Amino acid sequence: MGRMRRMGLPLLALAAGLALPSSALADEIACPARVDASAFATEAKLLQLAERQQSFGVRPTGSQSQKDYIDWLEAEMSAIPGIRTSSLNYDIDRYESVTTGLTAGGASVPVAAPVPFARSTGAAGVTAPVVYLASGTNITAANAAGKIVVRDLPTLSVPNALFFPPLLGWAVHDPGLTIPLLGSESLEAPAQSNADIAAASAAGAVGVLMVSQLPHAQVEGMYAPYEGLPQALPAAYLGVDQGQQLKDALAARTLASATLTVDARWTPTTTRTLLATLPGGEAKKIVVESHTDGTSALWDNGPLSMIEMARYLATLPVECRPRTIQFAFTTGHLYQHLTGPDVREGGAGQLAAILDREYDEGKVAGVLVVEHLGARQYDAVARPGGLPGRQLVVNRSLSQLLWLPVTDGWPLRDMVKAAIQDRDVRRTAMLTGLDGADVTRVPHHCSFGGEGTPYVQHLLPTIAAIAAPKTLFLASFGTEAIDFGLMRRGTLAFTDMVMRMGTMSQADIAGDMTFMREQRARGARGCS
Repeated sequence: MGRMRRMGLPLLALAAGLALPSSALADEIACPARVDASAFATEAKLLQLAERQQSFGVRPTGSQSQKDYIDWLEAEMSAIPGIRTSSLNYDIDRYESVTTGLTAGGASVPVAAPVPFARSTGAAGVTAPVVYLASGTNITAANAAGKIVVRDLPTLSVPNALFFPPLLGWAVHDPGLTIPLLGSESLEAPAQSNADIAAASAAGAVGVLMVSQLPHAQVEGMYAPYEGLPQALPAAYLGVDQGQQLKDALAARTLASATLTVDARWTPTTTRTLLATLPGGEAKKIVVESHTDGTSALWDNGPLSMIEMARYLATLPVECRPRTIQFAFTTGHLYQHLTGPDVREGGAGQLAAILDREYDEGKVAGVLVVEHLGARQYDAVARPGGLPGRQLVVNRSLSQLLWLPVTDGWPLRDMVKAAIQDRDVRRTAMLTGLDGADVTRVPHHCSFGGEGTPYVQHLLPTIAAIAAPKTLFLASFGTEAIDFGLMRRGTLAFTDMVMRMGTMSQADIAGDMTFMREQRARGARGCS
């Protein structure tokens, strides 16, 4: 029937007195199987986009800087022929820090950043005795009540072996053999602030100071954790030197009290997810997604890759875009409880719920999430001159390991592996997920590490790129944290994936997701 319809088109056109060029016929078009790199954005173009993104500054959810950035993205996408845009709007109370400060021993101590959503002290601040409680020491009423608690940020160590078969990995692209199987990657964990602030509040403390192992200049503007819920106490981050200053004064018994100021406010505002749709031969869509809130050009540069994906794909005849492609620029990544305190999902979770329903209606083929492409590797090394802590130094011979979870199904995984190898997107670990498998639930893996997580939890066929560079939460790092050659190769690879998903059967894209959705319909346990 499809062949008969294509043959009938010229006759209908002639009957209407129209001249339909023969190139419009699918049979006479040689559709590319991969992107023509010579017709794609250059490294210089990606750098130009990243510098424009960086010019908006830090983009907390609902901030004017995020709104301006989304408006710019919409203008860029709307200028592409064939693209139509729409939005999903959300009402939130935006958190804004007005002033953050610390005075100890009569002297001002530089503060790197407030902990996001920390309780406001007002302009006067809170004055109390100070206590240092080392990691591993429980925060209790006996040692913390009525005090400002000084606490070190912990360091997490992640073994490389996790990302190889037979654990979480199913393939690794590392031609230079730079990922030692018995090695590990370590990074500070600012998410621990949530637990320490909650424990300090329960113990009756009046404030918390989280101390990094990095110097002030590198942690200034740190933004994590980002639940979107009010913290129970005023809290702030300190660089290693400022933290050591407090610890030394406490050890010498020369510091009696300090004044912590976190003057902040909550303001009703709106934020939105931008959708930009490029029609294809059929309405069933491939969704390409990344978020718009972040601190830097690296967090997140996915939207920049999406602009260039769209520009290239829009140049192809519609016959070479068998499926519609929807670019989703989500909000709420830095405000995970976007719709209220009971559900942690962000804008990605909201969109995933919509796509879940549409999938059952035959409107969705799959989802591809693009984050942190071209992230440079930074090493935490000893500071010179015997200074305390460590500092981040770029490792110009390596890129940050890219984690690439893909939902169960070998046709989809084989396609992803081929695209990564073809474009030489090193160093990439292709994974089943980023948590332990549990075959008694659907899906078996509930975490894809970032924006991809809600989509796999909603049992949508998903490809989700994510990296965890040490610079991720730090506003002090800009475009220098991106290898634009690698970012370009990654963008080419993911555009190749979109093109190939356009010609794959739905069964091959879905893989085991089809069976898991049937299990869910019969009452199987999902992710909590």
